[in-house]
Amino acid sequence: MSDRVKEALIWFKGILESERIDYQIVGGLAAKIYGGSRAVADIDLFIHNANAEKLLAKVGSYVSKPLTHYVEYGWDLEYFQLIYHSQKIEVGLSKGTRIQSALDGSWHRLEIDFSNSVSMCYQNVEVPVIPKDELIKYKCLLKREVDLIDIQELTENRAP
Repeated sequence: MSDRVKEALIWFKGILESERIDYQIVGGLAAKIYGGSRAVADIDLFIHNANAEKLLAKVGSYVSKPLTHYVEYGWDLEYFQLIYHSQKIEVGLSKGTRIQSALDGSWHRLEIDFSNSVSMCYQNVEVPVIPKDELIKYKCLLKREVDLIDIQELTENRAP
């Protein structure tokens, strides 16, 4: 499975960089990069809203979920999903994204600061990643089963 993730990440990173699109890796892949043990299900990342159409023009044949507004699984955001060689890639638009607290149902804005990304590697592929503390913070709000696993592992390993 990790080879599939790496292959898709290299492909997508190449497109993002050739189009000069800032992005930030989040979710399970970010947790894995910071030392988590869970298998990576999908590649989650954010881009600026203004870059969506430019990116979609390059990857349109891979779209499996169209760009629209979704409210699901504790998220309120605009995103689209790609499938590249059976690997899911979910691309969120940063502006206006909110996360629902599992504790009380309240909504919290997720601020993606691309300039604050941490340059890290996944299987020798260098990518910009959400800062670890911000990843833990939003996972603490969501508190899905996968988030609880990530929180435990990421707080045990406090490096980077």
